[in-house]
Amino acid sequence: MTQPSPVRVVQAIYRYPIKGLSPQAVHDVELEAGKPFPFDRIFALVRPHLAIDEAAPRWTKKGLFLMLMLDETLAQVRTHLDLETLQLTVLAPPLADGNVPGACLLSADLKTRAGRYAVEAFFRAQVPKLSGTPKLVHAGEGHFMDKPDSVISCINLATVRSLEAEWGRALHPLRFRANFYVEGARPWEEFDWIGSDIWLGNVLFHVDRRNGRCGATNVNPVSGERDMDIPSELRKRFGHKDLGVYLVARSSGHVVVGDRLSVPELAPSAVPSAASPLPAPSRSSYICRGCYLIYDEAKRALPFAALGEDWPCPDCGSSKAQFRPYWPELAESR
Repeated sequence: MTQPSPVRVVQAIYRYPIKGLSPQAVHDVELEAGKPFPFDRIFALVRPHLAIDEAAPRWTKKGLFLMLMLDETLAQVRTHLDLETLQLTVLAPPLADGNVPGACLLSADLKTRAGRYAVEAFFRAQVPKLSGTPKLVHAGEGHFMDKPDSVISCINLATVRSLEAEWGRALHPLRFRANFYVEGARPWEEFDWIGSDIWLGNVLFHVDRRNGRCGATNVNPVSGERDMDIPSELRKRFGHKDLGVYLVARSSGHVVVGDRLSVPELAPSAVPSAASPLPAPSRSSYICRGCYLIYDEAKRALPFAALGEDWPCPDCGSSKAQFRPYWPELAESR
C-alpha cells in the first residue's frame, strides 16, 4: 500500500531589512518572478574607511559590511524597521522572561541625514572594535544579500532538529537567517530538491543550489554570543558546510505562513554521512574566520605571506587579517 505523502508547510517567513541586524517575521509576502525577497537587506552598514558610492551603492562582497560573521555584538540589540516610514527602532534585549520588550535605545528616521548619522553613531558604539564610524547605505533597487543573484533562502526545520539530536544541544533556527522555514519534510530532503521546481503557496520556485554556511551561524541570536562553530562542525561531520537551499522565484505570487509546500515525488536519499570529506589542506594553509574558505599554498600561485595587506577573501571579501593558520589534525580533534 502506498504511503501518503507528508504534508509540508511554510512554518515561518522572515526578512532582514538591514544586513546583519534583526530578522522581522512576516505573515505573508508578495513575490515577483526573477526578483529577490522584497525589502531584504536593502540597507547595510559599511565598515569604517572603506570607499563606497553612497548615492548609488552597488552589491559587493559581505566583508565590506558590518555583519554577524565578524561583529557578533550586533545581535545584542533588537531592531525593527518600518518599511513605510523608514523609522528604525533599536531595543535592548527582552527582559528575562522574554515577554517584555527591552528599553528603546534609539529611534531614527532613515529618510533623514540626521537619522542616519544617529544610527551610524549608535553602531560605532555597539561594535567597539571598529576603528571608526560605519556608514549606512541604501541599495535602492538592489540589495546587499550575501549572493549577487536574486536567490531566496530556505531552511528545512527537520534538518535543524536532526543536528540538535546529533550534537546534543538546541539550535535556534534563526542562526541560519533564512527567508522561508519549512516543516514536514524529512531531514536533509531539501538537497534532493536541487535542480527541481517546487511550489510554496501559489509561487513556483526553482531549487537552485545548496547554501554554504558562514561564521554568522556561530552567533546565538538570543544572547548575541559566539557560542558554536557550526561551519567547522558541518565540515567535520559531512565533508561540507552546507545547510539549507537557495530558491529562485519562477512565477509571481503570494506566499502565506501555513501554505503548502509541494515538491516532486523523488526517491528519498540517504541521510548525509561522513563520506567524501574534503581533501586535507597542506601544512601551509590558512582559513578565513568569516566564511571558512581555506587558502592552501600548495594549490595557489602565491604564498599567503606574499599577498598584500589589502587582499580580500575571494569568497566573502573579508580582509587578510581575518585569516589564521589552519591545521587539519587540530580541526578534526576538536
